[in-house]
Amino acid sequence: MKFSLDGSYFTGIDAAESGCFLITNGLGGYSCLDLACGTSRNDHALFMAAVKAPNVRHNMITNVLTDIKIDETAYTLSTQRTPDGTYTQGYSRIENVCYENNSFSITYKIDDVRLVLDILMVHKDNTVMLDYHIINPNSHDIVLTLTPLLRFTPKNTPFNADTVFTLEAHDDSGFFAICGNSQKVFCASTLAVRPLPETEYCSMLWTLDTRDGRDDTGLCAISHKLVCQTSDAETEQILVYSLNEDTVSDTMKNGSLTEVFHTASSTENRRINSIIDNSGLKSALGRQLAASADAYIVDRESTSGKTIIAGYPFFEDWGRDTMIALGGTVLSTKRFSDCKSILTTFAKYEKNGLLPNLFPEGGATPMYNSADAPLLFINSVYEYVKASGDTNFIAECFTPMKNIIDAYENGTDFHIKCDSDGLIMAGAGLEQLTWMDVRVDNFLPTPRHGKPVEINAYWYSALRAMESFCRQTDKPELAEKYADMAARVKNSFLAKFYDCEMGCLKDVLNGTYEEKQIRCNQIWTLTMPFTMPDYDIAEQILDTLEKKLYTTVGLRTLDMADPAFKPIYIGDMHKRDRAYHQGTVWTFPLGAYLRARIRQLDFYNEEKRNSELRRLRACFDALTPWLYEGCLGQFAEIYDGASPSVSRGCFAQAWSVGEILRAVSDWERLSY
Repeated sequence: MKFSLDGSYFTGIDAAESGCFLITNGLGGYSCLDLACGTSRNDHALFMAAVKAPNVRHNMITNVLTDIKIDETAYTLSTQRTPDGTYTQGYSRIENVCYENNSFSITYKIDDVRLVLDILMVHKDNTVMLDYHIINPNSHDIVLTLTPLLRFTPKNTPFNADTVFTLEAHDDSGFFAICGNSQKVFCASTLAVRPLPETEYCSMLWTLDTRDGRDDTGLCAISHKLVCQTSDAETEQILVYSLNEDTVSDTMKNGSLTEVFHTASSTENRRINSIIDNSGLKSALGRQLAASADAYIVDRESTSGKTIIAGYPFFEDWGRDTMIALGGTVLSTKRFSDCKSILTTFAKYEKNGLLPNLFPEGGATPMYNSADAPLLFINSVYEYVKASGDTNFIAECFTPMKNIIDAYENGTDFHIKCDSDGLIMAGAGLEQLTWMDVRVDNFLPTPRHGKPVEINAYWYSALRAMESFCRQTDKPELAEKYADMAARVKNSFLAKFYDCEMGCLKDVLNGTYEEKQIRCNQIWTLTMPFTMPDYDIAEQILDTLEKKLYTTVGLRTLDMADPAFKPIYIGDMHKRDRAYHQGTVWTFPLGAYLRARIRQLDFYNEEKRNSELRRLRACFDALTPWLYEGCLGQFAEIYDGASPSVSRGCFAQAWSVGEILRAVSDWERLSY
């Protein structure tokens, strides 16, 4: 799917900053600027390198400012706010921007001259490439000046103005290195390098960080400029930045830089198209989401395996997020080897029946504070085996899966244990164990201690999955045990969670007001591989959620009528965290909602089925416009609860893309 916006979109600086593009390299590194190629967030960077995949990321080149002189008239093509309230207005010269297949293009037009900038990254390499294509039909005298903004700091770390930058081996060959903070970026360029006699500095204001109460100003250094003079009717100027010296030296050896750029572009385009075609998805939405999902599937250096980045630009790879996103990002796209690699890694790190919720870098001990990730792991193994036919994988994962069931049955860390009624209870004090895990100092806005509804849905399905595994691997006695446990869970669950007056399920059993809160967590009771509610209860749940929580881009986390409902997600961290799960719209539960609606079709008569099909089609049609809001081609993490119109939080979220992708996959089985 090609995302294209013409110049009429850029009505002012606010419009220029209202969206962004995201290009990724499969290591956790990225290139991301707003749609006018400016920075409106601290986390925007032309070259955010993954020094250690995927989470040790350094902002190396924040941006490259672009100026052009045509005959004797100078034009600034960059767009950037500064702390004094001024800003450059390069957006007014934009003719078109386009994002497709992990690459971005922006076209500037000044009278009869056009400058087309194409940006891409090299997959599995910390390398960004830029092509400045000048179209000059009347042979004006043109001077193109590029000003790299240097940062060379760990992600989210302020720039140190005492940093000394030097250029190494800069000569007429176009191969040189920028050195600073004990780091090097290797560069290849067709433009002439012009070192400055003294380092200059560029001050920036990041308005999206102002909105969110984050640090909103910063500095970058300018140590040199790159210059091209031409009167040719057409010319291409190439700029390559890399952490890998061999990449740049090989680039210089393999013909012209222009040829190298176009070869890299074609290679990346073929790679993305191969992912799309391999997925087997047919709809434009499905095919785009298969491409979008690739952004999150990255290498993890410390485990020598694959993992899933939870979201850009803020998040790392987390166990819970990985298990939720996995079904869509790698199973619906038939990336079975990636799925197996991810599951194998988590299996190795099982401890006390729990799985890591966070793999920290630097050899620190993983964090295991998740009641859902271990149960989701078992369900994910079941879905992987079913989709791939790799039944041998059952034996590979059986011991950690059995350890998980035993630990939940007998009790493990974080007060996770099976109660006398067969249901799982978890959490105490300040422990945060479900996905609604935000903490504000010593206050938990959504503690959910007790018996959370979705945890017990995962528990039941995990028991049934283990029963199935045991029958496939000739363990009849253990299979019967798990079957008996599951039956007990189902009886207790339906007796205690279903509330006929509410027309849905209680969110958590703990004897507090939380029991009566209408939340989206119950939707997963209808979409696991094995479910407990019957048709009538499922229908009531879906109708209640549609009336209380449904929006076209996600489900609200809390009924708007609840006294605890927060209408907007904005302000400093404390304000945002208090709203995070108190009504804020999240996209990923919408995937489960749509999948549950599709499952219900089997129980309808022809008339109702046709009516429901029309409604579902409208729901899916409503999703595509959201891919233009915020980050092109991606679904965001969250939106305001009262009026979801602008994305908040991460502008690109793995489980948002993954869960909608699962729903699209299910929908296509009906439509194609």
